[in-house]
Amino acid sequence: MNSDPVAQPPIVTIECQRQGGIAFPMARPRIAMAVTDLPAEEQAALRDLVQAANVGAQPTRFPGPGHPDAVETELVVRWPEHSATLRFRDGDGHPAQLDELAGWVLRHRKAP
Repeated sequence: MNSDPVAQPPIVTIECQRQGGIAFPMARPRIAMAVTDLPAEEQAALRDLVQAANVGAQPTRFPGPGHPDAVETELVVRWPEHSATLRFRDGDGHPAQLDELAGWVLRHRKAP
């Protein structure tokens, strides 16, 4: 018997990019990873972070003003049948779990 009452489809890919800031504008490279290339324990950790952030229920943009020198983060999560693209800025009121998810992706990128 499956202990997870609502089985989630597997995440196929996840992408993260950070950019912005007025004083020091920047555009960092987009980090993209195929989730199936990750070890099983990292796939599970990523799945848990995506569920904790409730990615599928978040708005595509957060209405809070942020601040002029804020860094904007774009997260794209793809499942077999759909995807979610979220954009959020420092200080706009988005959930902290989205920062945790973005940080995980950025820390787990592969060296070129």
